[in-house]
Amino acid sequence: MNKRKLILSFYVSAIALSVATLSMSLAWYAASTRLRIESVLITIDCNRQLAISTNPDSGYKAHLSKDDLDEVGVFIPVTSAHRGDWLEQKSDNVIFYDDTNFSPLEDTPITIEAERGFLSQKLYLKADDDVYVSINPEATYIHPNPDYNKIYAEKLYETYQSGVDESLKQLTKEDIENRLNRLVNAMRYSILVTDTEDYNFCIIDPNKEGVTSFGGLLDNDVDQYFDYFKKTSDNLLYERVYGDYEGEVVYEDALPEDSSFVDEDEDPSAFNARHKAGVKRYSREASSVVYKTEESLTTEDFNQLDKPFIFPVYRDKPQEIVLSIYIEGWDLDSINYTMGANFISNLAFKIEREA
Repeated sequence: MNKRKLILSFYVSAIALSVATLSMSLAWYAASTRLRIESVLITIDCNRQLAISTNPDSGYKAHLSKDDLDEVGVFIPVTSAHRGDWLEQKSDNVIFYDDTNFSPLEDTPITIEAERGFLSQKLYLKADDDVYVSINPEATYIHPNPDYNKIYAEKLYETYQSGVDESLKQLTKEDIENRLNRLVNAMRYSILVTDTEDYNFCIIDPNKEGVTSFGGLLDNDVDQYFDYFKKTSDNLLYERVYGDYEGEVVYEDALPEDSSFVDEDEDPSAFNARHKAGVKRYSREASSVVYKTEESLTTEDFNQLDKPFIFPVYRDKPQEIVLSIYIEGWDLDSINYTMGANFISNLAFKIEREA
């Protein structure tokens, strides 16, 4: 069977951040980068043609420059949690959320739609025959840009050495570079096929490590303690449980002294903080809480004979898809030490078979 490949290449250059921005950034807002689309390469090994455009009616070609696509500006971690709401309605746009908002008086979650901080754009595929398209796993990845990250790590090292934070002074250049390279672990692709008859959606995590849960305790105010609130009914302090979950939250008695960090071997982050003395602790064991989890695919999943994600492109009919690139805020590598990192990504589609 002849195969035709549609390869989208993405090159990303980072915006260098000042140390003040780095040190004061909320841990949830992990990275700031600027996305540039360098080229879209289409390779066809038969006489039939496959083309791509940002306009359904015109502009189909074998090459797209970075100027054809939207500019992201600043990447801000968002989450695909709560996606069931818009998927059930067959929305023609992907909706990401900021999952870290609560009523200031009570433990009432407020889910806010994210309006910026990610790439999400409609693209159109057209073929001269009826075909099925899926992901080409051999050409789909998100990698650190080692050359850039090494240079940026050297700049950060000099800055840290002249600062007052002793913990930063102890970091080697290699330590800093390794931190920057972790950004790619939190990066995701998503693809939405908007046609209501062929409606389909998938999340691709090329560097997947375990399952990402959409919920838990967070240190969003960067004070190295898990966030808490005062309940008006009893005037006591309680730890705040974030995320997309069902079930009842149960609390334990407050500690008389601050606890140690959850993981003493890891740096403090939104996910690694202490339980504050005098605050009633969330008991994961006693609670009936069930967190929703991310349903993402690895590139290896696309090597299966039964493809986990496949969609039709009909002859001379534009097939609309929404391509998104984003940082999943609930990924444990979505932390402030990755700020300013640089990555190179490549997403590839290929024709699987005739329709």
